[in-house]
Amino acid sequence: MNFENNKIYHGFKLLKSSTVKEVDAKAYQFIHEKSGARLLFLDTDDDNKVFSISFRTTPTDDTGVAHIVEHSTLCGSRKFRTKEPFVELLKGSLNTFLNAMTFPDKTMYPVASQNDKDFQNLIDVYLDAVFYPLMTQMPEILMQEGWHYEIDNPDAPLRYSGVVYNEMKGALSSPEGLLERKLLNNMFPDNTYAFESGGDPESIPSLTQKDFIEFHRKYYHPANSYIYLYGKMDIMQKLAFLDDEYLSHFSKIDIVSHIDLQKPFKEEKSLTDIYPISSGEDKKKKTFLSYNFITGTALDTLECFAIDLLDYVLFKSQSAPLRNALIKAGIGADVSSSFDTGLLQPWWNITVTGSEPENTDKFRKVFVDTVKDLIKNGIDKELLQAGFNITEFKLREADFGQAPKGLIYNIQLMKSWLYDGDPLQQLRYEPLLSEIKDKIGTDYFEKLLQKVLLDNPHKLLFTFKPDDKIAAENEKRLTELLRKKKEALSAQEIETIIANTKKLKKRQQTPDSPESLQTIPLLDLADIDKEAKKFIIEEKAINDIKILAHNVNTNDIAYLDMYFDAKAIPAAKLPQAFLLVDLLSKVATEKYTYAALANAINLNTGGISFDLCAYSKTGEPDSIIPKLIVKSKALITKLPELFDLLAQLIGKSSFADKNRLQELIVQSKANMELDLLNSANQVVASRLSSYFSPSGAYNEQGGLTFYHFIKDLADNFDARYPSLRTDLEELMARAFNRKNLLVSITLKESQYNIFSAAFTKFATVLADKEFAPEPFSFKINKKNEGFQSSSQVQYVGLGANFIRNGYRYTGGLTVLATILRCTYFWNRIRVLGGAYGAFVKFNMDGELYFGSYRDPNLVETLQAYKDTVAFLENMNISDREMTKYIIGTISNLDVPLTPSAKGKSAAIAYIRGITNENIQKVRNEVLSVKQDDIKKMAAMIKTCLADSAICVVGNEEKLKENKTIFKSLCNIFEA
Repeated sequence: MNFENNKIYHGFKLLKSSTVKEVDAKAYQFIHEKSGARLLFLDTDDDNKVFSISFRTTPTDDTGVAHIVEHSTLCGSRKFRTKEPFVELLKGSLNTFLNAMTFPDKTMYPVASQNDKDFQNLIDVYLDAVFYPLMTQMPEILMQEGWHYEIDNPDAPLRYSGVVYNEMKGALSSPEGLLERKLLNNMFPDNTYAFESGGDPESIPSLTQKDFIEFHRKYYHPANSYIYLYGKMDIMQKLAFLDDEYLSHFSKIDIVSHIDLQKPFKEEKSLTDIYPISSGEDKKKKTFLSYNFITGTALDTLECFAIDLLDYVLFKSQSAPLRNALIKAGIGADVSSSFDTGLLQPWWNITVTGSEPENTDKFRKVFVDTVKDLIKNGIDKELLQAGFNITEFKLREADFGQAPKGLIYNIQLMKSWLYDGDPLQQLRYEPLLSEIKDKIGTDYFEKLLQKVLLDNPHKLLFTFKPDDKIAAENEKRLTELLRKKKEALSAQEIETIIANTKKLKKRQQTPDSPESLQTIPLLDLADIDKEAKKFIIEEKAINDIKILAHNVNTNDIAYLDMYFDAKAIPAAKLPQAFLLVDLLSKVATEKYTYAALANAINLNTGGISFDLCAYSKTGEPDSIIPKLIVKSKALITKLPELFDLLAQLIGKSSFADKNRLQELIVQSKANMELDLLNSANQVVASRLSSYFSPSGAYNEQGGLTFYHFIKDLADNFDARYPSLRTDLEELMARAFNRKNLLVSITLKESQYNIFSAAFTKFATVLADKEFAPEPFSFKINKKNEGFQSSSQVQYVGLGANFIRNGYRYTGGLTVLATILRCTYFWNRIRVLGGAYGAFVKFNMDGELYFGSYRDPNLVETLQAYKDTVAFLENMNISDREMTKYIIGTISNLDVPLTPSAKGKSAAIAYIRGITNENIQKVRNEVLSVKQDDIKKMAAMIKTCLADSAICVVGNEEKLKENKTIFKSLCNIFEA
């Protein structure tokens, strides 16, 4: 399509067009003249198309109104009359991304799809949602998604409920989440960033229906919108649709959403605050010390790029001088950092974990002294070059996992667009790379440190201490507040709350009418590709070592995964083996100090990492295939250097430096303590898997069990070190052996010979010693565990194994999972129960997993799981609804894969014995499943529930109240 600047196309005036070679796109920037809507189109050959509409939303309080409006717009609209069109799209679209996101200063509504018809449907539903939501007419929507008083009868206690209310109780239960909120409060006291856009649970109940509607009226207008389109599409059709159906019905208005700059502090601030831990929990080494700096604006892309590089060089690399200085000074267990350019004024945060309050002054002194030393003597140029190389590699690779590329580009460009800058400057990294590369040999970075860290008065030193009483005090205060509130209510007011509660529940429990469901657009099964995507794999061999070659265009990057046979690792030494994979690449080798090793890896590769994982043969829950995996990537031209480094890592790593080993173990312990709280749902899933399968039990040795192992090591390191070093050296010899080695290489077929030559040389250094396989004994153990934490919400899991109960895996189970997740669990656990989310999983190993996320309930959720049987037995849906579930399931099967993921998925399928025929069979079963087939699965669920186990991580008091349902109950850190 040939566009001309300043010409109008369907109401859109083209302001300018340009090429963005970094993302292989032609960019077109438009303004819709009548409504004032901005539009940016990135024209590429990518079939994974992305649309989003975003609004600058600047909160003025902590009620979370921006977040609650984001949820609520998707609860029905003018054209799409169901209670939750968003959920109907989850059930029955081919989306590759479907969500909405609230940021501190914007709200984004992105969708993605590879199917043209589906993509158009998604755009229509989202635009109708943001411009014409039913939330302005139905108070029950704020009650459900935000908050409401809930009381079942006049004698019952008054309580708060609501999806966002419970979501934020969970989010702010995490010490890190709470720390971030406290820091923003204090770094930006005078502008919008001082307020919690997600909502503070203490303030959410002060949001009124009037303010809720007013927020939408004020900000959700095309004149305050940023519309984004990416990918291969008919752009003229899209412009015509946007204009005819939506934008032409609005006239441009002035909207005050400008973000004021926070005035710099006159001098550095120092503050102390507390965060909750469980009652009686050890406070030792649980203080956070945080140094924070606000500098410049996000529009200064060169300075932001340079600081981001400094952040990596000074804090994230194993050779990072500032991080290492803080650790060696004994200030804390570990140091984390971030440079956030998603705010108008970027924020550099450096936080020490595992510290004590009395270390605050020492932290500041060591920090400042080290910065001064770096400025005086210069930052190591090789370290800067290594950091630059890894940054450049990641930019060119553009591997964002399962997230569509177009979505990530959208989020990046908003960093300028939202602040009235050129959105494309965030994507054009080539000029920045060139300029930064030239500055490495100068004193530019030292001057930048002086400016940002020393001369800058806008900084905050923050001490965040644990307190084991505040959680109970907060809960007591809330209970008392609600008690007094109820006492102040008249009998009539109480009856009104009861009536409103019943009215809300009636709406929630009433199914959408067939007429309402018909308003949601739906593809036909004829629109679905009947053929499953095949694994790209060819078996080869080099010197009797099996090679799995994956012929994929990788933009001249080689993705190399080596699967070493781990059967020779004794079961009793698995915690040490999980420690081994954590240590490798962080300790010295024969040729390199650990700092020099980090530089060499960054200079020559895109990264090297290690993992230990047990798989099972598909359909055989008692089988176990343990692998120690070495993952790496490098430019094709750097393969010789990659293999030289791998030879050092797997054959020459040294554990002789006792102090270094102790540092790493203490860091690991501190990081795991945060992970256990931030990823409680993963703890639940891992423990449940360990009850029912040997592979699950094996992998759990790297989870909560590993934390308790590492905690003991850290507490008794001097006594444990001699035997630990011996164990690690023995495990290295047992694991890194060419016997039964499987190699997966992903690159273009024409480049295979380059790999072959480099690998042939590498193979000669691999050990070839025979070790007898070690037995891994496993016995089903339904532990029914409860783990108490400082969280205000629960993560409730239930598991079983259907293969062990005589059933087999079929594609129909994936459709059942869609039905339960998007209908029954969504309504029962999220809508009625107030939890943020609920999960369902059936896998080829026979695992059945039900889980809830940020859930205010416990026994009610377990009852919901049990009632699944009745739901299925009584299910009665139309053929159209069944088609919807099938399409939604296919969407989950057809997630677009990056080049590296294509190779990885094929290799794991090979290990597990999953063939292209298996995948096609599952797809056929999905496409052909009928409602009667689903209803018959109730018998399987019933059998599995009778043979199930539970695991819960959650609020200390809530678990104690229900202690009889657990076989064991303890603090998560003291199990």
